[in-house]
Amino acid sequence: MKVFTVYCHPSEDSFTRHVRDSFLKGITDSGHEYELSDLYRMGFRTDMSEDEYLRDSNYTTSPQLADDVLAEQEKINSADAIAFIYPVFWTEAPAKLVGWFDRVWSYGFAYGDKTMKMLDKALFMCTSGHDFITLEQFGFLESMKNVMLGDRLAKRVSESDFVVFDGMSKEKKSRQDNWEKHLETAYNKGFTLFEKPRDDFSLDGRNFVAVQNSESGEVSEQTVFCYHQKDNAIWAEYLGGSIVKGFLIGTMDGNHCLSFSYQHLNINGELKSGSCHSRPCVENGKLRFYEEWQWASGETGTSMIEEL
Repeated sequence: MKVFTVYCHPSEDSFTRHVRDSFLKGITDSGHEYELSDLYRMGFRTDMSEDEYLRDSNYTTSPQLADDVLAEQEKINSADAIAFIYPVFWTEAPAKLVGWFDRVWSYGFAYGDKTMKMLDKALFMCTSGHDFITLEQFGFLESMKNVMLGDRLAKRVSESDFVVFDGMSKEKKSRQDNWEKHLETAYNKGFTLFEKPRDDFSLDGRNFVAVQNSESGEVSEQTVFCYHQKDNAIWAEYLGGSIVKGFLIGTMDGNHCLSFSYQHLNINGELKSGSCHSRPCVENGKLRFYEEWQWASGETGTSMIEEL
């Protein structure tokens, strides 16, 4: 199997370059292959042209896409997985990688009548000067994940992961302390990228809390879900916040995605019900489910729950 790796860093004299090399070695040591796009060395053009903007904003497939964009799209469709390796610049990827998404995620490829294949896996690996405490405290980590996983990869991959190699500022002592540990993680991510999920995955006895929800939703950070599972049947009780008592029941498919119906009583004495489809993602060691739900009344929304 093959992973298309998009690497973006302006200097080869960087820790991020070592992350890249360790990850790619893990890929080859596991018997798989990779294709690399080094955006700075390629001189990939960052800015959209006016023609490209008008093409996408008018939802048309003409004019013909530029050759460099077509080449990147071909690399995606010839791969089984995609990986992005880059440093964090002001809570974002470098402008060249942002521009890569702007141009390569074109109408007719990544949205609209898509020709982009559904990839098995996607992996983001970014290096950060901040440590995890700072990234979590100020909401930087959630912002990065929301952009990359929630927007740029939404419904384009079956499974995704987001890894941050934190505390790597050159002025910090933690850089040296974390160096070998982070590179071991990068190698292992490459070596195990195409491993199949274990068949003994189960939600039985696992508890989750809602950490994001649309405005029309009713669960919140005070709502706890207690899951149970037998074979492919799943069910849960939930309560807390505005929920007095709730129940859900449904099924899990082979990719651990959930489909279920839910019903609860809220603090206003209203009985509410609906249906939900939920996609799993392991991010920095935590199991999360990204949910798309619909009330029985027809209103829709999205939410995310995270394992306690």
